[in-house]
Amino acid sequence: MDGEPSRQERIEACLLEIARRPDFPAFSNHIQGVMQALEDEDASLRHLTALVLRDFSLTLKVLRTVNSAQYNRSGRAILSVTHAIALLGVEAIRYLAGSLALFEHFHKQSPGLKELMLLSLLTANQARAVAALIRYPRREEAYICGMFRNLGEVLVATYFPREYASILLQMKEENLSDRGACLRVLHFSYDELGQAMALRWRMPEKVTQVIGAAQGRRGGAGRQDASLLHELTSFCHALTTAVYRREPEGARARLNLLIQDYLPTLTLQEEDVGRVLDTAILDTKNTFAILHVPLDGLRLRHQTEAALASATAEPASPDAAPGLHELPIEENLLERLTHEVELLMGSSTDFQLNSVLLMILEAIFRGGPFDRVLFCLVDPGHTAIQGRLGLGEGIDQLRDQFSFPLSIRGGPIGTALMRKHGLFLAGDRAAAQMETELLKRLGAASFGMHPILVDGILVGCLYFDRLSPAPAPDQRTLELLLRLRDLAVTAIKKKRPTDAS
Repeated sequence: MDGEPSRQERIEACLLEIARRPDFPAFSNHIQGVMQALEDEDASLRHLTALVLRDFSLTLKVLRTVNSAQYNRSGRAILSVTHAIALLGVEAIRYLAGSLALFEHFHKQSPGLKELMLLSLLTANQARAVAALIRYPRREEAYICGMFRNLGEVLVATYFPREYASILLQMKEENLSDRGACLRVLHFSYDELGQAMALRWRMPEKVTQVIGAAQGRRGGAGRQDASLLHELTSFCHALTTAVYRREPEGARARLNLLIQDYLPTLTLQEEDVGRVLDTAILDTKNTFAILHVPLDGLRLRHQTEAALASATAEPASPDAAPGLHELPIEENLLERLTHEVELLMGSSTDFQLNSVLLMILEAIFRGGPFDRVLFCLVDPGHTAIQGRLGLGEGIDQLRDQFSFPLSIRGGPIGTALMRKHGLFLAGDRAAAQMETELLKRLGAASFGMHPILVDGILVGCLYFDRLSPAPAPDQRTLELLLRLRDLAVTAIKKKRPTDAS
């Protein structure tokens, strides 16, 4: 009938309705912000480091990923987020951040949504495990494709629960596929809705293609055109469905069909399937632990064993799965992070100066701990110092505000730097009026500053503060702060000839 809306119009109406929900705009803006974090290549490392450090769950996820056997072959734990980003690549961090944001937002909605997000996480971890086995070079790309593969169903289950219940009922009573039942109830598929939302979020093109192309994979010519990323994501989505979304009876038969259909193209062996399932359960359990969400791993393991009942290979031992380092990220953290900077500086001169400076700032920020840290540079005329690179809440405002003449007109900071001295101020002790006004101007309860001298010439400083009263740093902390300042000097000296050329 002419008066009926088209399929695309129905999808747009659905997206509009979702956008009206109170909880959605903030989450949508967050996802888009993560996805666009690479627009400025120079700023991306700082922005992503700050983004990760603001979220303790994401910090743990990134550090656990970089310490997996797939990435860290040194045998030494990596505790610096900045170092992790340099090793994983900013794109991989962006994918981890986007995936974790999706999980954290939706798993809290209802018990049913927690189950759906568990399945999405299993698919994501299976995709990463398969990518490692077949040597697909961008494993976190496979991870995010697995995580977002089921986005359309998640959106329908969250924002249209009545329609979702109707879809599930028709699947059960009329033996329809999820696609067939969704088309009957909503007049469009989960995949079409998921792809439309991914496009709206400006997700990477490969992610949106995988969501939309998944429905078209039926073998034959269409299969020949499918990329390896499409193939492994489709396999992992189908694997999750076969093992965890159907009754245990017949699970092995369903798995056999998948093995025949996908394994030749993916160049996997039958025994690899058990390893993929087991690794995914362990990695999923790991993520749930980070988020303090209980997980019935035993039930998942029983379902896996049922599906693999007649397999020729035993499932992999949980202890054999990579990526399960327990990271002692709190104990002696400043000492550990300082040592990590020393190791990086000692292993090679081929490093990015900004990366090392960020590692130093991160060590002070997390290990101090301090609320804000800032690397500042002297201007070319050697008349003033200006904030350049920092971490912490409101750091951009502090960076722009941190500008002092290198003279007595610059107050305590300008005077100390002119004399090449460090400076420590705290509002809980008797202070001169000028010092009190400086603390108020900076919005700090206390701060410290170390000058950076290269061959006796002042080139900058490290600034670190606390926004509320706190005990003064102990002697070992003070020693490590000076050591980090010296490492900044060394990094600048090593890179200065290269940068000048």
